[in-house]
Amino acid sequence: MTMLFFEDPFFGNFEPLSISHPVYTLLCGTSKIYEKWLDVINPDDYGFLSRSYLADILNLETGKKVNEIPEKDFIIINGRFLPTSKIISYLDELETNEALVCDDLLMVYRGNADLDGATKEALLNIYTADGHEGLKAVSKIKKIESEYLNYIWNLVEMNGRLISEEFARFKSKPHSADLIYENSTVINPNDVFIGESVQIAPSVVIDASGGPIIIKNKTRIESFSYLQGPCYIGPDCRIAGGKMHAGSSLGPVCRVGGEVEESIMLGYCNKYHEGFLGHAYLGEWVNLGALTTNSDLKNNYKEISVEMGERSINTGSIKIGCFIGDHTKTGIGTMLNTGINIGYSCNLYGAGLFTDKRISSFRWGVPGDLQRYKLDKAIETADNSMGRRGMEFSSIHKRLFEDIYRLT
Repeated sequence: MTMLFFEDPFFGNFEPLSISHPVYTLLCGTSKIYEKWLDVINPDDYGFLSRSYLADILNLETGKKVNEIPEKDFIIINGRFLPTSKIISYLDELETNEALVCDDLLMVYRGNADLDGATKEALLNIYTADGHEGLKAVSKIKKIESEYLNYIWNLVEMNGRLISEEFARFKSKPHSADLIYENSTVINPNDVFIGESVQIAPSVVIDASGGPIIIKNKTRIESFSYLQGPCYIGPDCRIAGGKMHAGSSLGPVCRVGGEVEESIMLGYCNKYHEGFLGHAYLGEWVNLGALTTNSDLKNNYKEISVEMGERSINTGSIKIGCFIGDHTKTGIGTMLNTGINIGYSCNLYGAGLFTDKRISSFRWGVPGDLQRYKLDKAIETADNSMGRRGMEFSSIHKRLFEDIYRLT
């Protein structure tokens, strides 16, 4: 059986991350959403259905086919749903051309090679309202109830819980520490996983009393760092004397100092210096200059709203920080408003408070004076940034910049 992951028409609820990433590729807990499904189902093969401008970058990063309908039995899974035993039990009973629907959202559909043209067209456009409704219209529907993700802040809210739930699969794997100095402190070591070639410097505190801590391969924890569980640190990261509070996850190759609380960094992020990051989600190749700080709580303790496109959404939470798209940079002393939504490839500086609720992609400048970022300058910065980590800025990356610039 081949498994395909898809987005529904509400991918915009996960901006700015979903500008450049399908929702199912977002990190939450210890893995990306589609990887969670692969861990529990282990299909014969898998691939993706995505918006057309994301197909090439998705293929480059995963090596998997994108927007190709298999010539054999397959199931498609909505990337807004996390795997549960209940959903998996329904998958085993699903027949060809049947679909699972939850709250009018298509969750799962099973098909085969004998699809008519209209069904294939709906599959390839399932991220649109017409494609989504079209596939439901030709399917035999089974209605079920399930938890699912509505907005990007839901990923942050459930992050700590997922780290705790997923820790068991790390405990069963071999692990070691090449270097843990004796005067570093590990509290509740049975809930700590340390990968291969990890280095723990002197005077580090690893506190798993409130939840598990996972430190993946080749990561270095420098002196005077404090890690509080539940916490996940991906491969080849560096914690530079920082405080990682409970509920935080780092993707690969992140450099973190200062204070981080209940936040997610998708990967290749730099927050190397002092400054606070709380209840936030950062994309890839984000760089926060020294003393960059976000607010995650209003002075009046009221619920925080976040702007998504032309809509203002009440999150129902009093703790919401910032959401920052790929390749965005901030200068030293930058301050970010509560619940701010910052787009793709922005360059913000000026050592002041950005009071905006939303900043569109490709903007640069100081608070109160944001200009359109020139595409060639944005591409040049991205090329330099990726080169510093030994990564190639390819023609596919360049085309992604051009497509998002055109769409913005």
